[in-house]
Amino acid sequence: MENKFNQNNPQTPNVVIVGAGPVGVLTANLLGLQGIPVILIDRNPDILEIPRAISLDQDALRILQAAGFGEEISKCMPSISSIEMISPFSGTFAKINSAGSFDGHPRLVSIYQPELERILRNGLKRFPHVCLWSECTYSSHIETDSKVIINISYNGADCKVTTGYLLGCDGAHSQVREKQGWSLKGSSYKEDWLILDVAKIPKTLDKVEFICDPKRPVAHVPGPHGSQRWEFLLRNGERREDMEKPSKVRELMKPWGDVSSMEVQRIAVYRFQAKVVDCMGNGRVFLLGDAAHLTPPFAGQGLVSGLRDSFNLSWKIAAVLKKTASSKILSSYHIERKPHAMKTIRLAVLLGSVIMTRSKLKAIFRDIVFKLLYYTPLKRYLLDLRIRPKNSFSNGLFLKKSTLSKSNLTPGSIFPQTPVKLNDGSWKLSDDILEPALYLVGFGKHPSFVLSSDSLSLWNQVGGKILYISTQQSAFESESMIPDAEDVTSTFFSAFGGMERFAIVRPDRIVVSVFSSENANEAILNFSKIYSGSKL
Repeated sequence: MENKFNQNNPQTPNVVIVGAGPVGVLTANLLGLQGIPVILIDRNPDILEIPRAISLDQDALRILQAAGFGEEISKCMPSISSIEMISPFSGTFAKINSAGSFDGHPRLVSIYQPELERILRNGLKRFPHVCLWSECTYSSHIETDSKVIINISYNGADCKVTTGYLLGCDGAHSQVREKQGWSLKGSSYKEDWLILDVAKIPKTLDKVEFICDPKRPVAHVPGPHGSQRWEFLLRNGERREDMEKPSKVRELMKPWGDVSSMEVQRIAVYRFQAKVVDCMGNGRVFLLGDAAHLTPPFAGQGLVSGLRDSFNLSWKIAAVLKKTASSKILSSYHIERKPHAMKTIRLAVLLGSVIMTRSKLKAIFRDIVFKLLYYTPLKRYLLDLRIRPKNSFSNGLFLKKSTLSKSNLTPGSIFPQTPVKLNDGSWKLSDDILEPALYLVGFGKHPSFVLSSDSLSLWNQVGGKILYISTQQSAFESESMIPDAEDVTSTFFSAFGGMERFAIVRPDRIVVSVFSSENANEAILNFSKIYSGSKL
């Protein structure tokens, strides 16, 4: 629900979010689903009606699905079929396949960010306990052991808001980050890029083109509703003010047509950055999205990384506020997200170095190397988007030891999603039958048959739920234990590596533990110790 600033608002929020961009608003939605009172503040009067982020992958779409936007999102985000790297010397020297789907969603789609933001803001109307205060400015905060006191201002009036947690989703120039004394570490590219967003183009585009010409590298990216983006690398000596002139834009766009017949949405010069904050969160203050990391656009992971931050942190804060988990689990946010963000940035920097080279000799050498790679086992990493870092962790809030052989599920990895058949004969994506909670998933056997009463009690104490998945061939154990879903596609059979196996799955779909019947009680006990903070 959107509200103007109200100094006398009687609501005491558990969480205050600074910054109502897509990451901040998604976080408010995810916390809203958990019943957590939230105040979201933003200095702008409304959504910025300019295109910025232009693509999302299946991880991001799955997160949006979890927030309740699956069907609405799919209607306005067309798929991107491929990513091509084109050289003036050798033609297309690399082509990455992004067609098809993975985990129930297209692997790559184009977006119009203002449209996404409107959908996310409309989602807030579901929650009377979530407020959006526009034209409010964060100025400072004081953190104590038990609360955060935040100073905000509106139209010259000052106000203090007391809350449990403060989340900085306020972008690259984050004031929350500055007040915390945390800083971004990394580098800025010396090169500037002219960004041109254009709508109403008759000829549609369903692929990303990187024109890797040393004279002037260009990125050409499709958008929804007949829009497209061009990114032109500035040459040495070219100035921002000259590049943004209409005459220069017409010159750059000649290979693609007369720009005067198109609707120009944005012309801007940017310098891309590759940086990560030294601390993503501590105590009662956390950073998400561009406030925490800045990613060059070449891997299309900037906004996606922010959405991953939101999914990772929101359920943990909700669990702490509901007193089902120790506040110590919040330390896992930095431990899990920072290394993954750094890997994503390194990939973007690597792709940028391939695209941006201004040396003719290096470009020719690059073309030869990539052509040769297609005759090696590395070919599949290029063709199938496998070069992108998996959304999995080496350290964090999960049990590292796996007791199952032949299982494709590993602690710290993402739990698969697939269409499943329900008891009434209908089909759903498996995530849609999960609430935003911890789940003990039993495959081929109901968990209640293998857990002791003490283990079931521990599971209830952490707010855990149970999901029973079986196959068409398996016999029901009793009429009272009919499976919640049927694994018709055999996706879960392959993932678990057999029947009568179990997994603990977090609300952000990360696998905590995978185990067989004989290890079930031990797994529940060990996880409850971590969750309560006694083993962290």
